[in-house]
Amino acid sequence: MQFSPSNIDTRPHSSFVGIHQELCFSPSWLHRASKGYASIGAKELGKAGTAPAHRMVAMLLLGQLFPGDSVLHRCGNRKCHNPYHLYIGGDAENKRDAKLHRTSGQLWGNLYQTCGFGTHIVEMQQPLVLSTETCRRSLKFKGFTPCACFHVDWLAATTDGYPQLHGHQLPADIAGAHRKIHQLFCGPIDRYDIVGHRCGDPTCLNPYHLAIVGRADIGEWNLKYDKRFKLTPADHARIALSTATNAQLAADFGVHPQTIQSYRLSGRNGRQTGRNYSRVRTTT
Repeated sequence: MQFSPSNIDTRPHSSFVGIHQELCFSPSWLHRASKGYASIGAKELGKAGTAPAHRMVAMLLLGQLFPGDSVLHRCGNRKCHNPYHLYIGGDAENKRDAKLHRTSGQLWGNLYQTCGFGTHIVEMQQPLVLSTETCRRSLKFKGFTPCACFHVDWLAATTDGYPQLHGHQLPADIAGAHRKIHQLFCGPIDRYDIVGHRCGDPTCLNPYHLAIVGRADIGEWNLKYDKRFKLTPADHARIALSTATNAQLAADFGVHPQTIQSYRLSGRNGRQTGRNYSRVRTTT
């Protein structure tokens, strides 16, 4: 892990509220699984399409995970993915941590709520007990600062220079590591949001330096990346004028209902902004 100084452009403003060594970091915009863990989209990992947020943080900021590795919470808070509170261990460490938090009595001190992105909230609880178990790896998270880039050396590089998780299957525009960092620490994004680096360094993973800088043209994006878009411009026009449900149109055209929804969304956005979103992939 290495850091390099940078001259930071103050516009656009990053929505990252910062992290503290002693406080948990639990953003409201991430989905909560049944066991209380936050989750994030991770189709590039080739699994169920999602991954626990704390494991994603560990892979991005602490080091590569290997079979059998567990990502453990020093704070005992499943909702937290503060990298200061995470470490890579196994069953023995997990059991000792569970006993520590079970016998410590009251778990939480003060609760701080910080506005992080519009109406989205970051909860910062103060755990009264933090595990001091030794991490299996020597790598330790050294924090983010507004004036220095954050780099790691274990992530694969894509052809356009963005760091990416090992075994990625999607292009950097969809699943770049910096996009994951923004989702985890700054706020929600969708596939058409363009996440830029205020520092000008595409290899930087510092959330202070990341911000949404614009929107990709939906039609061009779909044409380039979304393989589901196989309908003709004439089909697109029929969808735009139809009052049938997404499911009915999907059955008629032989595509997934989400494809119909995406076409309708792109057409609506195109009419609202005056931009042309009619370019789609045609069948041959």
